[in-house]
Amino acid sequence: MSLDIVHPCYNPHADWEKELLLYYNQFMSRIPRDVKTSVYVVNDGSQRGLEQSAIDFLYTNIPNFTFVSYEKNQGKGYALRKAVSETKADLVIYTDADYPYRMENAWEMFELLSKGNYDIVVGVRDNHYYEQLPFMRKVFSLSLKYMNYIFFPKLIVKDTQSGLKGFNRNGKVVFLKTTINAFLFDMEFLVLASRRKDLKIASIPVQVRDGISFSRMSWKTIKAELLNFSQIFSKSE
Repeated sequence: MSLDIVHPCYNPHADWEKELLLYYNQFMSRIPRDVKTSVYVVNDGSQRGLEQSAIDFLYTNIPNFTFVSYEKNQGKGYALRKAVSETKADLVIYTDADYPYRMENAWEMFELLSKGNYDIVVGVRDNHYYEQLPFMRKVFSLSLKYMNYIFFPKLIVKDTQSGLKGFNRNGKVVFLKTTINAFLFDMEFLVLASRRKDLKIASIPVQVRDGISFSRMSWKTIKAELLNFSQIFSKSE
């Protein structure tokens, strides 16, 4: 069995590469030794924070490391599709480079996928997560969740936006069919997956780890994401 871990990265903070290595080693401490694991970091057109020394550090300290990069910022959805299209493993798990969720969540996700009972495993955020969000981001996230109940009643997982997801080769095929470049690529992925009667989808509760701070969401971003929502809905009809 093989596993590829994919991390999107945009304008990371100082020493991000050391933090990534710390959490990668922690994750690997519970992964069987016979699982061939590779790590992909994709640079989504960062303007700062991605010095060559950081990339060299990761190549030196992480076996089977791959760095994917392009100059113009395209969005998280684009970044993940770019990296996932290059993965070769049986399983793929993606999350942000700072591992924002508790490690127990990632271990549980791997365990479910490795048993072969599910094609896609989705993290579902708890109430504590929403309590830590800046006001506008909290309003948007909760509104989006409730809109899914109204507009996508057949959607298997209504909380589509957690940053921890995993899939096998069947799920990968669906993921690469997404087209949205910004945040709602996650929703598009799960809407497409929910149409497939042959795919088995599971959800697990996830909790944000201590020390994570969330960025604010602007009205411009919210407006763009609402347009993406309408695009997904129009395609689903």
